[in-house]
Amino acid sequence: MGLSTSLNTAVSGLRATQVGIGVVSQNVANAGTAGYVRRVVNTLDTVSGNTVGTSTGQVQRLLDRIVQHQLWQESAGAAYTSTRASAMSSLDKLYGAPGSSTALDSVYSAFTTSLQALQNDPSSYANRTAVIDAASQLASRLNGLSDGVQTLRTQAEAGIGNAVTQVNELLNALTTVNSRIVNGQNDQATAGLKDQRDRIVAELSQYMDIKTSEDARGSLSIVTGSGAQIFDGRPSVTFGFDEHSALGPESQWSPVASERGVGTITMTDSSGNTRDAIANNVFRSGEIAAFIELRDKTLVQAQAQLDEIAAQMSSALSDREISGTAVTAGAATGFEVDLAGLQSGNSVTLDYRVTPGGATRRFTFVRVESGASLPLPASATGDANNTVVGIDFSGGPASVAAQIQAATGGGFTVSNTGSVLSIVDDGAGNTRDVLGLTARSTAAGLQSGSAELPFFVDGTRPYTGSFEGGSQALGYAGRIAINPDLIADRSKLVVFNTTPATPQGDDTRAKLMLERLTQSQRSFTNATSLDGSKATSTATISSFVQRVVASQGQAVETAKRLDEGQQVALASVQSRFAETAQVNVDQEMTMLIELQNAYAANARIISTVKEMMDLLMRV
Repeated sequence: MGLSTSLNTAVSGLRATQVGIGVVSQNVANAGTAGYVRRVVNTLDTVSGNTVGTSTGQVQRLLDRIVQHQLWQESAGAAYTSTRASAMSSLDKLYGAPGSSTALDSVYSAFTTSLQALQNDPSSYANRTAVIDAASQLASRLNGLSDGVQTLRTQAEAGIGNAVTQVNELLNALTTVNSRIVNGQNDQATAGLKDQRDRIVAELSQYMDIKTSEDARGSLSIVTGSGAQIFDGRPSVTFGFDEHSALGPESQWSPVASERGVGTITMTDSSGNTRDAIANNVFRSGEIAAFIELRDKTLVQAQAQLDEIAAQMSSALSDREISGTAVTAGAATGFEVDLAGLQSGNSVTLDYRVTPGGATRRFTFVRVESGASLPLPASATGDANNTVVGIDFSGGPASVAAQIQAATGGGFTVSNTGSVLSIVDDGAGNTRDVLGLTARSTAAGLQSGSAELPFFVDGTRPYTGSFEGGSQALGYAGRIAINPDLIADRSKLVVFNTTPATPQGDDTRAKLMLERLTQSQRSFTNATSLDGSKATSTATISSFVQRVVASQGQAVETAKRLDEGQQVALASVQSRFAETAQVNVDQEMTMLIELQNAYAANARIISTVKEMMDLLMRV
């Protein structure tokens, strides 16, 4: 090897060492920078003619791509669980700790306790006032809880809108960075751009679950966990959200735009084609998915539970149960009942047994005022053994009987005499046995001659469970109030008849109210889903209130535990990612010493070559 060759080799070594020292210094300077990935320089042997040297290759970022992709997935999961846990914690604070003075179950218990005192001394004005005060606090508590739930839904709606805006901005930012990476060189600048791109993707993963890939040019492609393409060098779609303000209980999501009372997320491609991202289940994890679930499921269920409490309390105190009278028609047997007192939303139940086999079934016929109210909302059913049918009463008793006959089909004979409805089985056919026929009507006034009374009202009208213009139960917890006539004349807590006049010391009405609220078994709709079941459940109102409060406490604890577990999983993946990608200053110092030694060695070679060349020149 000649002196010139040795000189060129040493010079190339110096250059490579200088680049390496520059990378080390950048690593050390960014040791604490979030999102910075440690870099190294690949050196290559070069041969040009008789000259052998060293050149610097690509600046390589040291990271595990598989772990990085897992990190983004876990980030989406952590954003989902933390968003839900935060919202559930806020909901739990609304309900109050079970047993505390402000908790819903405690306020309800105070109301039933006041009724117990009234039953013991019905003539006491103080006891009557205590009942009104306790009931007022209960109604106000339900109003406040309903408002709080809808406030949380409105916040979730706003959260979706903000997240959609951020997603669009991040996708646009990715376009610029990705283009510079594709058109750049694999040097320090490009490595910095890749760090920047990864930070954008990491932030995007907070909002939705994503999967990424790179082509041979280094261009990034992103799809959601559901498989929807959202980025391929540039945004594949633009997200849109028609945010609604001040949501109410009636504000529900629907794939049908005319029936939707909340915002939905749309995806519009470059050709102008639009599809509904929520309807297509595009978001399965991340902050957006959590907000959607809270707004459309979790908090809707919470509202349904409050509405069920309000509706059951009102119906328990106001509804009269009119049992049918046994009748026969030849070999056929059954019952008849007078429907004169039924109001819109009141019902008639037909219990029967199928023979052979002995399966017990039920028809529930709900009074509606026009065919436009049909079919009834799904919340009116939920029990496979209970067929709920809306009956239009506007055509008169004969029309009612004809509609019921059509609904029941074979095995029954339905007829009427004025407002009296009669249903008998098929007699000798012996395919159906009528077990009972019961009408349930709402008391119209405070002195209707029966102990039932419209204690709670919907604004100013009695609660009948009407479905005219939508379910009266929907959002009822936010509207429930004490009957103003009862507040004006508290003696009506005791007096329910005028001829003969009910004595002021009569405990009949107080006893009935207390029994209906604490002892009577009632059917609760599947909309509450306290145990995850879709069937109706049976319980007392008191136990149902306790279950609602307890279930909220359990739900928030479950959400917290899930979030804690997810955060642990995220921290574990972050630790694994950092093992490779994070800068270790001690490691960099060791590398720097090696580079310094290499630099000094190459410099010594150059110095030696110079001395030898000078010597040759003097010869």
